[in-house]
Amino acid sequence: MAYVIKLAIYSLIILSLTSISASAKELLVVTEEWKPYNFTNDKGEVVGRATKKVREVLVAAEVDYEIKVYPWVRAMKIAKERPNTMIYSIYRTAEREADYEWACPLIRPVGVYFFKLKTRKDIQVASLEDAKQYTSAVVKGNLYYDFLIQHGFAQGEHLVVAADSKSFYKLFFKGRIDLVMSTEYIMSEELKAAGLNYDEVVPLIEVTKATQQRGCMAFSKDTEPMLIERIRRALAKHNQEFVGP
Repeated sequence: MAYVIKLAIYSLIILSLTSISASAKELLVVTEEWKPYNFTNDKGEVVGRATKKVREVLVAAEVDYEIKVYPWVRAMKIAKERPNTMIYSIYRTAEREADYEWACPLIRPVGVYFFKLKTRKDIQVASLEDAKQYTSAVVKGNLYYDFLIQHGFAQGEHLVVAADSKSFYKLFFKGRIDLVMSTEYIMSEELKAAGLNYDEVVPLIEVTKATQQRGCMAFSKDTEPMLIERIRRALAKHNQEFVGP
């Protein structure tokens, strides 16, 4: 009887280890909800312009991967601390340079604007400095947040900071937030998803210094170098053959 029990326990251990091994992926890929580049569709699938390219590159590099979506700050933390982890679409800035290994570019630069409600005739912005007279909504840790902090905007004074953009659009439409920094396409898509009307907002100035960056893939420092190199080569080949998102 004891032998039978030991055999059963041993079989369960082997089965468990086999299951773990079979489900383990070579690379964990993390991202955020950021239409139209990376987002979860109605079927629960991670899709988008950048996601499509990431999948094509990883298939070409023969990488076994899994994509998971998190709030942006958490995604960056995971990508910094977990071995064999990649994050996208992330902008390569001086502040982030030493935190990751990089593969660029993934996406082309896009125009970024301050938006206001059309009804807010009291808001006049002709320069970045003018925007400091008002409150601007941004997602903590993203490119827009980093850019504004670098240019003297202060959280709690000039900036209303949220974990994701979904939480501030209704406040924006109620006039409790003055400005939102975004691209035209993303603003349109996110307002549509929130049941709000894009025709009620207007772009002000293009924040040109924030648009010169290109979104990238980035890897934790503990990611296997040969794995990173395979993906870099596949990305370079993809960029030569196709026009990126």
